[in-house]
Amino acid sequence: MGDPSIRSYCGKMRQANKEARATVIALACIIVVWLVGGFGLAGSDIQVFHTPLWIIGGCVAPWIAAIVAAVVLSRRVFVDFDLDDDAAISDAACEEVARHE
Repeated sequence: MGDPSIRSYCGKMRQANKEARATVIALACIIVVWLVGGFGLAGSDIQVFHTPLWIIGGCVAPWIAAIVAAVVLSRRVFVDFDLDDDAAISDAACEEVARHE
């Protein structure tokens, strides 16, 4: 827990929200890769090992994109912290802190 802002309850909730938003963005990117790789290449006559390119683009590309997204999220976004409420503050105080940010 190197980041001092994550010691408070509000900091923990902000970090959890940041992680959730980043995960939704990663999911959207994976869906785009799936759509472009699968449907976008459907008109192509290119084959790899007697398999149409759109099958590879629609199956393998999203799998690779998901692995890359998981690695990026784990290294750049996710933070390991304890969710126990050691220094809890009231909801009203959290809302007050959020308004000033």
